[in-house]
This record gives sequence, C-alpha cells and structure tokens, in this order.
Amino acid sequence: MSKKPRKPFERKTNYKPPRKTFLIVCEGIETEPNYFAAFQKIGRETKTASIQIIAAGAVSITVVKKAKNLKDDGSYDKDEVWCVFDRDAKKENNNQQNFNEAIRLAMENQINLAISNDAFELWFLLHYEYYVSETHRSDFKEMLSSRLGVKYEKNCDNMYEKLKDKQVKAVKFAKKLLASYDIDPEKLDDLPLEERTRIHNQNPSTTVYKLVEKLNEVIFEPEKE
Repeated sequence: MSKKPRKPFERKTNYKPPRKTFLIVCEGIETEPNYFAAFQKIGRETKTASIQIIAAGAVSITVVKKAKNLKDDGSYDKDEVWCVFDRDAKKENNNQQNFNEAIRLAMENQINLAISNDAFELWFLLHYEYYVSETHRSDFKEMLSSRLGVKYEKNCDNMYEKLKDKQVKAVKFAKKLLASYDIDPEKLDDLPLEERTRIHNQNPSTTVYKLVEKLNEVIFEPEKE
C-alpha cells in the first residue's frame, strides 16, 4: 500500500512569534550563562522572548567581535544583541587596551553592554547590600557564601532562583553606584565613548541591571494592544 503524501508544514493559526529575540554573548562559560539561562527558560515557556546564549570563554574584545560577526551576517541584525564581560584587571594580554577597545567596538556597532568591574559576582552581591568598596574577584566567593548561607560556586545553576526576590534591590543599588560616579544611569546610552569607558573602568560598577531590566520588560510586561 502506498503511503499517503506528507502534508506540507502548516503553522497553527494561533501561533504568535516571540515579541523579542535576544543574543547574549558571555565572556564566561558558567556563571553568566547559567544566570541568564533562567530568563531563557521563562521566555521560552511564556513564548515572549527567544534568547540565544553563547558562552564565548574569551576576553572582552573577542566577545564583542563574535557578537559583531553574528550581527553583520544578518543572524541578529534587528534584535537585541548584548555582550556580558568583566573588567578583569590583568596585566597580561594587553588587558586594559583590549577592554577599552571592546567598549569602542560595541558602541560603534550598536551592541549593548553589560559590564561588571571587577567581576559579574558584584551583581549577585548587590542583591544583598549597597556595596561601594573596591573589590578583587577573589573576594566574592567568601562574601557571597556568607550571604547565601551555603558555599558559593561559579558553576551554580540556580542563582537566579536564589536571588530573584531581591532583584529589585540589586537594580536600585547598581544604579546608585553609577550615580555615585556623577552619571545618570537612565542616560548611560547617551554618553560619549570617553565617559562610557570611564564608567566601566570604575571599581565597583556594573551595568548588568540594564540587560536584566530589558529581559524583565519583554518577558513579564503584558503585551500592549
């Protein structure tokens, strides 16, 4: 008996594409991707956002170049493209020049930046308190462990769940940090390259809140008629 011809794919009439597509290219391979994977899961379940996360495992300039290449080839040309990396103050590999160059390249190509100085864990710490002391990344493990009540590990895959009820506080404190450097956090994107570079080189500082706010806006805000 001959098989019935396969019907062409028909999209369901009630299908609604995600309101927004995000590309998030992360410097790290565990901490940042694990955190944003929670937003990815929620966006997929609610069908509000399609979020692609790339764990580059590379320095800041390489992260931005990877995002630029994906944007240039049309894969994410009209979507939200973000780079997430740290101001890791290492002398090797010309780190300072690479960091500043990464900021310039991103701004020239309309790529959004979520930068932390000195490490992404500052964003986690701000969920607990307004922290203003210059800190090295080696200190965060102990500081977070004492606040979490359990040993903090960089490969922890449920930090979003552990911290989500304190997220509003973290956004508030991250903005307050920028304001302490004479910057209006609501006008950060309007600043010239020189000022953006100055801000991202301040320890402590983080603009991760900008990406978190945008994700929350798309995922949790009701769609406007």
